[in-house]
Amino acid sequence: MRLLNRCHLLALNQRHLLTRQLVRKPVAPWAIQHLFLSTIAGKSMKAFGIKGKGGGVDALEELQLPQPELRSHDILIRVESCALNPIDTKLRKLTPPPGGFPKVLGFDGAGTVVTCGSEARSFVAGDKVFFAGSHIRNGSNAEFVAVDERIVGRMPKTINAATASSVPLCALTAWEGLEQLGINPLSASNKKQCLLMLPGAGGVGCYGIQFAKLAGLQVVATASRPESEAACRHLGADHVVNHKLPLKPQLDALGISQLDYIYDAVSFENYATQFVDLIKPFGKIVTITTVGKASIDPFKAKAVSICWELMFVRSAFTTEDIAHQGEILNAVSALIDSGKLKTPIWKTLHWSLESLRKAHELQESGQAIGKIVMTSE
Repeated sequence: MRLLNRCHLLALNQRHLLTRQLVRKPVAPWAIQHLFLSTIAGKSMKAFGIKGKGGGVDALEELQLPQPELRSHDILIRVESCALNPIDTKLRKLTPPPGGFPKVLGFDGAGTVVTCGSEARSFVAGDKVFFAGSHIRNGSNAEFVAVDERIVGRMPKTINAATASSVPLCALTAWEGLEQLGINPLSASNKKQCLLMLPGAGGVGCYGIQFAKLAGLQVVATASRPESEAACRHLGADHVVNHKLPLKPQLDALGISQLDYIYDAVSFENYATQFVDLIKPFGKIVTITTVGKASIDPFKAKAVSICWELMFVRSAFTTEDIAHQGEILNAVSALIDSGKLKTPIWKTLHWSLESLRKAHELQESGQAIGKIVMTSE
């Protein structure tokens, strides 16, 4: 007989008489799960989302929805803060979006565990957590969100929920992208190797620079504004070049003839021709963008490896190593608490529909340096 965890007991305590029966004698696992799920069934929550048609920021509405039903590995989290990412603005425009309507956006989040699914074992009620969620499920622009515990991390102790919510999606994307290149951010074994981070002051770049430096790499970041150049240097970039100008002359001026690695978070399609000239033979490129009309054939002459990073793959396909995302987030949490990782935030907004619409507009402006967060703290 499986023992109840504290989350299950918390849920069962809401039904006093049944809880007393559970204390007196063992209960079958199927009955435990039924009683646990029944405690949240029928409850509603406030959320911000899209009811029936994607579009501009006006498509975002205040909704009254049922609290999420939990899958076996899920935990229910009371959301205290969420953060915006480019994917929020992209999915807002889709009809239908992944998962259909009504669609609650928001993937980054931080908050407190309320209760747990029948197979959830990593957290208990009251734990502080942070997460990036799944794009095919409803997200963190709501009072409550259900997330697979295997892609959730323990919130850093040295920062608040608003700051914590700004971290997961971009940190995971940066970390996983470096892993695609064969780089372990926790091992400083890549000295004398050079990585180009394009751009450096965006959400992914902010963490890509820092993780690459932790791995011992020389980092060249790109920026096109004085303030974003300053941000790159603050995060530890060895050099900063302007991605709106030809890259090779700028790198030649720095004494860098070729690159071991390129992390592209701007546009592989627009930079492919330059990348062919810049990358070393047997070099590696990771991108979060699409090839578009560019050809990858020219890279064959140098036997270059090209790979893609998409943070949502593990959650979308429930891969065998899905729990690796939770491991990464816990490692990131430890780095933050040890003072080895900065957490750039650009704007902090109060929790409201008006703030969410403003956040979408700011995200689409292209002016963000770091993350935009919305918090109820």
